[in-house]
Amino acid sequence: MHIPKARVSFKLLSCAILLTGCTSLGGTPTTNEEIRSQKENRGVSGSIFEGQSLRKTVLGEGLDENRLPVNKYLWRASLDTLSFLPLASIDTFSGVIATDWGAASGAANERVRVTTYVRDAELSATALDVSVFRETLSPSGVWQSAPVDPATAEQLEDAILTRARQLRIADIDR
Repeated sequence: MHIPKARVSFKLLSCAILLTGCTSLGGTPTTNEEIRSQKENRGVSGSIFEGQSLRKTVLGEGLDENRLPVNKYLWRASLDTLSFLPLASIDTFSGVIATDWGAASGAANERVRVTTYVRDAELSATALDVSVFRETLSPSGVWQSAPVDPATAEQLEDAILTRARQLRIADIDR
């Protein structure tokens, strides 16, 4: 059986591109030096996650306050206040904490998701924005968007601000 040269060349080129793409990923780095080297090659400078576990960073332990672009009290207070919901993602550099869907106050047919934005390094109400999303389970078993009482987001913001003040006072008293 004869395979045309063009088809062989295309297959070889495809394999070469695929292998080159895989090797550029570099595998899983095992040392801090390898991690730094990969970040430098990609143009990524050091981050607050270097040398720390994600759990420590999420919980606000071990953060370098000089490198944190958001208010540390609002950040920790947001994590504390939203601890009843599972975390979906966090980004200290953009100030976003997004939760996954979780049961709302024990209601089996209702769930909520919250996104918190810490927008500034100042400890102020204007530096915080909370969005709440709600879904209810239809009789057919499908989750459907449901309206959210605007007071819910305000109550969460108030709870976060109250907790942030408590954390700040605790730091001052040390």
